[in-house]
Amino acid sequence: TDSSVVMGSKSKRKRKEKDKADEVHDKLGSDESGKPHETIGKRKHEDRTANVSSTNDEPRRKKRKKRKKSKTESVDEKETADALKPSNVEVQDSFPYPTDADDHCESPQEAYQNVQPLLQSLQPSTPSQIQIYDPYYCAGAVSRNLHELGFQNVYNQKEDCYKTWESNNLPKFDVLITNPPYSGDHIEKLMHFVTSSSFGSRPWFLLLPNWVHKKDYYLKATRNITPFYIVPRKRYIYKPPPGFREAKKSDIHKKSSPFISHWYVWGGSTTQNERLMACFRRSKVTRDGICDLARSKSALRDLRRKKR
Repeated sequence: TDSSVVMGSKSKRKRKEKDKADEVHDKLGSDESGKPHETIGKRKHEDRTANVSSTNDEPRRKKRKKRKKSKTESVDEKETADALKPSNVEVQDSFPYPTDADDHCESPQEAYQNVQPLLQSLQPSTPSQIQIYDPYYCAGAVSRNLHELGFQNVYNQKEDCYKTWESNNLPKFDVLITNPPYSGDHIEKLMHFVTSSSFGSRPWFLLLPNWVHKKDYYLKATRNITPFYIVPRKRYIYKPPPGFREAKKSDIHKKSSPFISHWYVWGGSTTQNERLMACFRRSKVTRDGICDLARSKSALRDLRRKKR
């Protein structure tokens, strides 16, 4: 009997506890584990906070991801740009002599067109047979440009012309036409060569900066001759071959020599010189006002003053 009483008391206590728990559940709510609503609310609040935090972090994560992607793209672009950037080392290695990157510019076709009538007049019956020598090689445009104008015999090779001159092992040619490198003493060496006894009485056409005629080496070289000058009214634009020169900030310097240039011409003799000047005055180049002719340094100075 005592045992039944004890068991009955325990059962009553359990029922009371269960009833109280149910009352709390009905009043406050609970989860499946019987935890009170406050705990659930706290957990939901934490979940909401975590969601808000996650939502707020999402733009930051996107920004970080974007910055990382942008940084990666910048690295890729830089590597691509570096790969495409002209390498002067490679250009240097491709020539059997020292070069300057800023010297790598090809003369424009119109420059050759402006002296085409004079070249044709040197051998009018068969102009294609005239043997032309250009000692300074860049990328082969000289031969292409002259071939297009009908001059098929052009000697322009990738060789050290100074060694060739010193050895006196010159190629066979009738006229020299060139646009030499403007750096260093290249122009001075050229002027010495074309007025030397080994060069003889051959005509020459030199595309040079407009200040060369004032230089002492030029005055000394031409003291016994009187070259004339063909001055374009529109400045010649020189373009470097692809991969030969680094890009410049200035569009002009990127594609052109920083110097204004014109032709310096000597016919090989005074008689031939006069004949070439007469030919040029009758040419379409003069009639169309493409170029002006100055027969001397003083005439060149007067022409410059006239343009001002």
